[in-house]
Parts: sequence; structure tokens; C-alpha cells
Amino acid sequence: MEILATLVALLAALGAGAGCWAEQAARQMLLTQLDKAEVLEVRIQSQPNYRLLNGQAERLLVAGRGLYRAPFPRLELLELETDPVAIDPAFFQGAPLRLRQPLQAAFQVVVRQEDLNAALNSPEVLRQFQRIQADLPLGGGGNEPRYFELRQPRAKFLEPDRLQLAALLVEKDGSREQAVEVVFNAGIQVEEGRRLRLQEPEFAIGSVRVPDEITQAFLGGLSKVFDLQELEELGIQVRVLKLKIAADQMQVIGFVRVESLEALTGS
Repeated sequence: MEILATLVALLAALGAGAGCWAEQAARQMLLTQLDKAEVLEVRIQSQPNYRLLNGQAERLLVAGRGLYRAPFPRLELLELETDPVAIDPAFFQGAPLRLRQPLQAAFQVVVRQEDLNAALNSPEVLRQFQRIQADLPLGGGGNEPRYFELRQPRAKFLEPDRLQLAALLVEKDGSREQAVEVVFNAGIQVEEGRRLRLQEPEFAIGSVRVPDEITQAFLGGLSKVFDLQELEELGIQVRVLKLKIAADQMQVIGFVRVESLEALTGS
């Protein structure tokens, strides 16, 4: 979700240019922030045009397909539309970039199942799945703490609005490893617009219930992918209003609010 906040901030920085030049400049700057973009279009609406010179625009619109920035999932579809934008025109005389009012935008994002799985297997997310301490009878014994890790995590979208999560649960014993497949199903919802929550989870390895430490590690990895709460430290609020899971994709609808651009621009 950090991609959304970055797009909004960069559009604000260029939302006070001159018509088509500003649109092309905004598009080019956004491209530099992405690892890949198959389609990306930017429109800046302002009537009359001279309001742009005062740092004002009625709305900024972005439409894209195939947008990617590691370690976040590739976005199959992104549609974003801001409320009116107003930045301090002193920016054009060399002053730091400041918002005259908070910047808000509504967005729709579509993420494919295969792209979510690629993000779950990125190095940044896999670190969330290491050294999980849990009490799980997979052989061994003794009173020493036992540590596991989850490998090859993968998700499968189920209807209606359910998720199947699977991974290899691996325990190291010296130079030996033992692994078992973990598969569980759960509903998924967004709590307070920012935290992922599993509903009525069904976790088991055969007849053995999966410990909470392992389920929380998996949920932590999913949260790392979407990364909503950490953005608040940058003065960014992302709220998810609707999350819908279909056959092989997930649709997310919400809004982003940026109080200040200082943390994003370094000014």
C-alpha cells in the first residue's frame, strides 16, 4: 500500500504545473518510483488552467495496470482519484513543498493471486517467517525451546471472501531438518480499516492444532505485504473500505490521506 501513498505525494508535487506538461512530468516521476509499469496514465484537472500556477487542481487521476515495486504485490489494476489539491505556491520560488490542506484520494486496487504469492516469497516477507518459537509435537523432545520457520508460503483465493494459506513448516535439529505441510483456511477481513484479521480460522496439521505463534507469524507476513500501520509514522493514513476475494484475485477499495509531504519528500 505504500505505492498508493507515494503516488499521491508525487502527484501533489507536480499538480501545479502547466496542463499537459504537468501530466507528462507527473507520469515520468511516478515511473521512476516503480520497478515496472505496463500501463500508466495521469490526468490533472483544473479549470481555469491558471489555478495550477497557484498550486491548485480540482483532482488528479491515475489509472495503471501491471504496476510493481518490491516487496509489494504487483498491482493488476490501480485507479486513483484525489480530492482537490492545494500546495503552497512558494514551492515554485524554491521553498519546501507544503500542503495547504490535507491531501485525500480514493483508490481501487486489484491484486492477482500469483502476484500476492510472489510478494509472500520476497526476502523482506520471508524474514517474518523465521525463528518462530512454538510447542508443536513434530518429533524430537526435551525441554529446550523449539524453533520453526515457514517456507514456500502461498495463498489461494477462495469464494466467498476466504483465503487458503499453505507453507512448509520446517524445524532444524542440528544439521537435520524435518518438514511438514501446513494448510489452513480462513475468512479474511480488514479491522478498523488497517489491520488484516482472519475469521473462523481452521488450522491443523493432521489432527494437531497449529499453535497461535505460527498462525500469527503467517498473519504478520500478510500484514507486511499490505503494510498499512507503518505508513502512519510518515503522516499517511490508508483505510480499506472494502475487501473482496473472487476466483483468482482480490479487490481492495479505500482511501489514502496525507497530512504532510515532509516525511515523503525529505523537505
